[in-house]
Amino acid sequence: MPEISTVELPSQSTRVQTGGSGPPLLFLHSEANTSKWGEFHDLLAADFSVTAPVHPGFGGEDTPDWLEDISDLVFHYVDLIEALGLDQPLVVGSSLGGWIAADLAIHRSDLISGAVLAGPLGLRPANPIPDIFIMELGDAVGHLSNTLDQTQVNPMTGDAELATQMWVELATQARVMWERGYDPRLTRRAHHAHCPMLVLAGDRDRLLPPDHAPRFAEVFGATFETVPDSGHLVNIDAPGALADAVRRFHASLEV
Repeated sequence: MPEISTVELPSQSTRVQTGGSGPPLLFLHSEANTSKWGEFHDLLAADFSVTAPVHPGFGGEDTPDWLEDISDLVFHYVDLIEALGLDQPLVVGSSLGGWIAADLAIHRSDLISGAVLAGPLGLRPANPIPDIFIMELGDAVGHLSNTLDQTQVNPMTGDAELATQMWVELATQARVMWERGYDPRLTRRAHHAHCPMLVLAGDRDRLLPPDHAPRFAEVFGATFETVPDSGHLVNIDAPGALADAVRRFHASLEV
């Protein structure tokens, strides 16, 4: 089980989960109530000292008034890296967390050793993507993952508390994505990301089109890999494959 602590930052106090031993790794979680420590964290903790914070407005945390766009979260995590004294951590981000990690690399590559982005959001898609903010919760979960139980988020027949938490998290996510689900500045700023990057995508992603992650990798000059038998949330659908990719990528940084 991870150690759970609260870290006071200029933005707000932040719940942080830590575990494992080895080189430092900062994991930025995705949406759909995936902030809790799980199988993917355990797999990473076998080789890394994992720091897994809970985003403001997720995991039962209140949505802060100061949260307006992704850059607000980026500088929140700049403060966290400095407060915890993380020395050049490898940053791994999934979906929304991948967007944060990419923007962190743009603004403060000097703080990190590299970034692994699994199904990252943030780039304008070539075609409109499904709008999870107007879907029934079960349909939204189905577009994000092939393995999460959609029936559990049915407020009438499933877990009402879980459904409420999903609504709260979607509301927080909408704060930074309602006007547009991407950042038009991303392609103009990508050349400021001066660290190695790996972009991955599940081959059964129902949220993003097949060309999205390869274009993301091209924009950032990153390596691209496909993860078989996975939906959008690769860390949920294929935790072992993603953990292996993270290990290989980290090993390449040490060559």
